Amino acid sequence: MEVFDSGFTPISSLQKLASSTHSNLKVFSQITATLEELKAKYISSKRTWIVAFSGGKDSTCILQLVYEMLCSLPPYLRRQTYAIASNTLVEAPHIDKFLHSVIDSINTHAKENSIPFEVLQVSPKLKDDFWVNLIGKGYPSPTRTFRWCTDRLKITPAKSEVARITHQYGSALLILGTRKAESSNRKKSIEKRILNEEGYSQHHDFPNTLTYSPLAEWSTDEVWSYLATHKPLWQKDHSELFALYAKASGEECQFITDLSQNSCGGSRFGCWVCTVVNEDKSMQGFIASGEYYLKPLNEFRNYIKDLREDSKARADYKRDGRAVYRVGGLGPFLSHIRINILKKLLQTEREFIQNGGSRLISDSQILAIQEQWNKDFDFEFKAIKLAKEVGRMKEIELEESKVLHSELLEEVASKEVDSKTLENLINTCIDIYNTAGLRGRNNASTQIKKEIEKLLEDRTSKVKEKM
Repeated sequence: MEVFDSGFTPISSLQKLASSTHSNLKVFSQITATLEELKAKYISSKRTWIVAFSGGKDSTCILQLVYEMLCSLPPYLRRQTYAIASNTLVEAPHIDKFLHSVIDSINTHAKENSIPFEVLQVSPKLKDDFWVNLIGKGYPSPTRTFRWCTDRLKITPAKSEVARITHQYGSALLILGTRKAESSNRKKSIEKRILNEEGYSQHHDFPNTLTYSPLAEWSTDEVWSYLATHKPLWQKDHSELFALYAKASGEECQFITDLSQNSCGGSRFGCWVCTVVNEDKSMQGFIASGEYYLKPLNEFRNYIKDLREDSKARADYKRDGRAVYRVGGLGPFLSHIRINILKKLLQTEREFIQNGGSRLISDSQILAIQEQWNKDFDFEFKAIKLAKEVGRMKEIELEESKVLHSELLEEVASKEVDSKTLENLINTCIDIYNTAGLRGRNNASTQIKKEIEKLLEDRTSKVKEKM
């Protein structure tokens, strides 16, 4: 069967699995019981069901079970059902490509067969974007104690989408693929939830939303057994999912036919820029398995992680103006460091594309970075110029200098403010004078004053003196 063409030898049917051993019969019973429970809860409830979908084995398992249950119902019992997938915009490119193909396959099948089901993708707004915060604002790459990315990239977009659905339908039931067997911490988290008589718990962050974990008692091997013996109703099968887990773990993934066998489900993969962990073993696993085109991405990830620890790359002031020596810690990345990060990212992207990859940062993200730099320190449109150096953003034309005899600025330039910076400041002030009014709260004089203050008070460009 070509469905499993990545070194797996599936058994022919669920009936064969169920009759082989007592353990396999337990798996068959688990699947049947879960499907019946899903159907009973769906019919008895009026809430809108939303499956939390990451593309991993557990969320794929529960999404497929819910979708199969929905398709098995007569049309008059079906109602609009959703799955939500978070696209952080920094997903590992090969995982992102895989996830998009799965989502497209599911949505196409649902539409062609009039199934009221849709997988929705949610992404962060530009102000919460990873690159805009890291390169634009100078946030250090995330750590375990300063994990600024999770809420911005995943929780907030999902929360906003759930709120939209509950506003339209009244209330929702968030279906999770969490299992006690994932880890001891996950087991404790599931067991401490307060369940109502229906087996649901209140979601503390999402309004009018309850949560439900149908796979809580499933083992990892039972998840793999279901996926291996149940081809999904949509066109795309699970062979690529198996292959991804095998490569991410850096070892061959055996096909599970008995619960005594070890599974390959311990591997995980997510954002390719994640620096919360010390090493990205998943990315290293892919590279070790032959995906050499990912090597520049792993090198860039290590670069921003190491840079985070370099005090000479960080400012003496927090973004809110508080001095580091008073409050402790380190400030954001210095302005010239932010410029270097963007330059290295664009160079990494060019190498990645040459090896068959895709873009790592969009034009809109670069423009948002430029907008933030304009506020913080930049008078030269440096982000756009860096993009142009690698063949990006060719359609954007930058104005030529309006300063006559700019060479005279050399006489008034200093060590702190060079002649080019002065020239760009004058150009900015000329633009303000020509476009802004002379009266009102935000008149030309006020705006010009702000630009001068931006230059004089820029605390992100001061290079620290060597001790």
